Amino acid sequence: MARVFVTGGSGFIGTNLIESFLQDKWEVKNFDSVPPRNPEHNGLFQEGDIRNAADLTAAVLDYRPELVVHLAARTDLDGGSLADYDANITGVQNLIDAIRAAGTTTRAIFASSRYVHRTELCPERDDDYSPFTLYGESKVETEKIVHSAGLEIPWALIRPTSIWGPWFRIPYRMFFDTLQRGLYVHPRGRKVSKSYGYVGNVVHQIRRFLTVDADRMNRRTFYVSDDRTMDVLEFAQLIQQAFGAPPVREVPMVILQTLAHTGDLLKKLGVSNPLLTSFRLHNLLTPMDYDMSATVAVAGPAPYTLKEGVQITVDWIRQHG
Repeated sequence: MARVFVTGGSGFIGTNLIESFLQDKWEVKNFDSVPPRNPEHNGLFQEGDIRNAADLTAAVLDYRPELVVHLAARTDLDGGSLADYDANITGVQNLIDAIRAAGTTTRAIFASSRYVHRTELCPERDDDYSPFTLYGESKVETEKIVHSAGLEIPWALIRPTSIWGPWFRIPYRMFFDTLQRGLYVHPRGRKVSKSYGYVGNVVHQIRRFLTVDADRMNRRTFYVSDDRTMDVLEFAQLIQQAFGAPPVREVPMVILQTLAHTGDLLKKLGVSNPLLTSFRLHNLLTPMDYDMSATVAVAGPAPYTLKEGVQITVDWIRQHG
């Protein structure tokens, strides 16, 4: 058992991580600005904003955690300036200060993002940054703050790739919903490989970084994802089959491009999440193949196959609507 302080535990990955801790009877505190997605976690919730240094420090001092997992962040792509992502900059510094003030934490994990570099790149160095969104720029700042903080305890940075599974929302919940309705179409003749991740595998990896010998994870950066890249069409077909939905249709690229341009127009008119936009189409078609060997060497093999993750997720959607 351990005492774990999770920021952003009401979010997608945080909800699954907290549930995993509870199954093993660890003590958990969720510090978040919004209530838990899973109502069963309400008793663990403390409302607060990581941008408020006094409140965050008071919460850490009161709880005296042994382990800290920092997931809280602004993750959308709608900000107009870097200042809009202050949670990813000031919030991280506030947490580091709170950890120092409490003096009880023996290990910390800080969440970054694959958006610190372009999708098609697999950088050779951790500091090979090429952010293409303001959100990505803010996560570069997250990493720089952690690296320069001089924390005396073991710590690691994690970069979730594109993660899906129970308790998810946009955009990957939309992908599953579209397949369930038989509306998803795939570009004909295009094989696109992706380093996506089932959330159960990501939870396993985070937990291993918290428990392995410190010298194996300390001051390192890890991608968290499935062990192997998968093909988007295969992924879509597994989801379609699990739902018993109509077969996935493959269409010419020109049709998808037309749909994406229509989505761009709808977004300009105020529609918040069109089914397809040029940005999403580009992300769909761009290969994303990251080297997971460092993660596997420390965390071990991912416990869930792609098919198992899909079935668990489809069952959850059926249960929760």
